[in-house]
Amino acid sequence: MKKTTDSGRSTHRQALDATITSLRYSGLWVFNNPTSWFEKIYKLYNKLVTLIVCIFALTVFFDLCFNYDDLIILTDDGCILAGICVIIFKIYTFQTRSKRIKNIIETIHTPIDTLNRSSDPGVQTVVRTCSFYEKLLLHGFWAIGGILSVALIFLVPVEKGDLPIRAKYPFDVRISPMHEIAFFVQACAVSIGLMAIIGMDSMVIGLYKWINVQLVILNANYENCLNSKSKNAALISKPLPPETDLFSTSKHMKSIVTIDRFIPFNENEVRAINDHDSFVRRFKICIINHQRLINGVDELNDLFSTSMSVQLFSSFSMICFTGFQAVLGAKNLTSLLKFGVYLGAAFSQLLNWCWTGNSLVYQSASLSTSQWLSGWEDNHTPEVIHLLIISLMRSKKPLSLKAGKFYTMSMETFIAILRSSYSFFALLTEVSSV
Repeated sequence: MKKTTDSGRSTHRQALDATITSLRYSGLWVFNNPTSWFEKIYKLYNKLVTLIVCIFALTVFFDLCFNYDDLIILTDDGCILAGICVIIFKIYTFQTRSKRIKNIIETIHTPIDTLNRSSDPGVQTVVRTCSFYEKLLLHGFWAIGGILSVALIFLVPVEKGDLPIRAKYPFDVRISPMHEIAFFVQACAVSIGLMAIIGMDSMVIGLYKWINVQLVILNANYENCLNSKSKNAALISKPLPPETDLFSTSKHMKSIVTIDRFIPFNENEVRAINDHDSFVRRFKICIINHQRLINGVDELNDLFSTSMSVQLFSSFSMICFTGFQAVLGAKNLTSLLKFGVYLGAAFSQLLNWCWTGNSLVYQSASLSTSQWLSGWEDNHTPEVIHLLIISLMRSKKPLSLKAGKFYTMSMETFIAILRSSYSFFALLTEVSSV
């Protein structure tokens, strides 16, 4: 990852840097120098971490197989297994596609470096608001992950010699030192797994959020294509310092954001407009940036759509099984609180994905309206009509966060998952009462 000392550049990358740090400590990030001695040690650490998580998943799976006729145990193991399977799948995705992930990070964040230097107050507000929410959600999920890891490992009441999470080992875990080894495997797998999933999800969701920021500004650019009505925003030499006052940040977010200038996404666009500013030049720049964002979303979907389909199935299973356990499987208040936290984590994770995908669909669908309001009727030439048709055709299909080839992450998908989870939950409760 390319480093910089520029304070403005680091402002919108603070959450990204935090997620990369968490993935490094989890042993799931790839360093740039493959010949260094530290890289070789880190690779061993990576293999060890992956092995521990896989061993933990296998022990839970074997326990599920040995107790398939007990619905309470089946759903208890299913809660854990659903979560750990999506973690393993995403670890595999990040390990095998690390170079492409690093490239798409720079592709999406580099224009934000330029936008962070824009002289337009509206752009500064949009960038700061996204950065604020990104860090807020990251800290929130870290808090949920910490509470969940403590609840799963230390707050579950167990008999002497039992493990906090049900598992089947090829040795007796009630005697020392086998009990300590099994406990260490579970504690490491849970803590590293939660840290990994929070880091991976926060990174990918953050990339989609910053694409959404660029779509907001692109919408404004289309509406500001008339150079006779709106000026071209300049780039300041040094970005403004980040907001450190929470109340000041909240005040900016409550105000209506208005972008009344044409915003360049890179310095080449600034030079192009300064050399020859016109409606056609601005409209062409908008089309180029629109295509760049389409390519970015396509690359993200190609990288993560398969893991998102696994995420949907995992969220469905976790919400259903955890709800069942909270209602029928919790033997005391501590167990109920554990499953309640687990259910809240699964619910909030799915909501975050679907909310992000819904915002992406909305902003990209708004492009056609912005293109129509660009002022093309004041520049009624064959070239302008041709450009308008091209741009409207590209906007006809909104950008979306894909889960496989058949599902789009949106609030409709979120509601559908909740309905399906409740239906399966009702079936489980009916079967258990027979």
